[in-house]
Amino acid sequence: MSEELHVVHVGPDAGTAGGMATVITLLTRSPDPGVRATTAATWTPSSRDHGLTATLGVLARLLRSRDRRPDWVHAHLSEGGSFVREGAVLLVARALGIRTAATLHGARFGEFSERHPRLVRRVLDACRLVFPLGPHAGARVAALCPDTPVRPVLNPVDLDELRTAPAPPHTADVVFGGVVGHRKGVDRLVAAWPEVRRRHPRATCLLCGPPGDLPVTDLPEGMSYAGALSRAELLGVLRSARVACLPSRDEALPMFVLESLALGVPVVTTPVGEIDQLGEEQGVALVDGDPAGLAARLGDLLADPLTCAAWGARGLAWAQEHCSVEAVSRALATSYRAA
Repeated sequence: MSEELHVVHVGPDAGTAGGMATVITLLTRSPDPGVRATTAATWTPSSRDHGLTATLGVLARLLRSRDRRPDWVHAHLSEGGSFVREGAVLLVARALGIRTAATLHGARFGEFSERHPRLVRRVLDACRLVFPLGPHAGARVAALCPDTPVRPVLNPVDLDELRTAPAPPHTADVVFGGVVGHRKGVDRLVAAWPEVRRRHPRATCLLCGPPGDLPVTDLPEGMSYAGALSRAELLGVLRSARVACLPSRDEALPMFVLESLALGVPVVTTPVGEIDQLGEEQGVALVDGDPAGLAARLGDLLADPLTCAAWGARGLAWAQEHCSVEAVSRALATSYRAA
């Protein structure tokens, strides 16, 4: 293996929207001088064949490039078809003698691995390293593949990009970011908002994201829908917010939470997926999703600017130490070299 490691990150097209695409984009900017990171897309959201053509193209390039094969193939897995597409790339890469790694991004990885343990075990057994986003996925991997090294790692955030987020087209006290639907808990926030407004009659809440399975035409007073903003617009809105809110029913470790903390904005969210590794020390208020409890937490933070600022400062300090592109790239490079 050459002194400089060539790592190919495999997953969704890095030029498209979404948390995994953002992660892959950031990892290709690895500041580690000993790592050259590139990408290979296995699918795009608009793919009509579920990524079959793109995946076959990635496999063909690996097979043809005998003298120019990468040192590592690092796949970014969610669940479902991802374990077929990116799983096939991992299996072929391993057969070709290329070292293999996978990051587990799926909100329903645990459930999926219980329904399809043979598929998940086959794919992850082909990995020299598996990077879960937190302890729950890590424990499941250890149970399925006890001989596969597990190295928990967080998703990276681009602190420079966040610091230069443009002035927002909209502002609000509370900002939600994500698909406006049931899974992300928008109905919980809508139900909680009248009580927040009772305590804070001038408070505002902005829902940002593509429409989902919930209507946005009859929102309570003080709440509005901004639609699907560009990434730059969303970061600008978040930067001006007092509190970020994501009362989800199902998540892994969403970029919305990490980027809010990296902007110094405290987060009110639910302890689902790997989010429950966060807490007050990281500037995160965990609620069970009940609208009354959600309203109370939001109302308390809006009522106490000093506490809100202190939580935001803790979140920013934690994100700078653990979630920067530099910190995550360093952790990955160290694991590659030690494997």
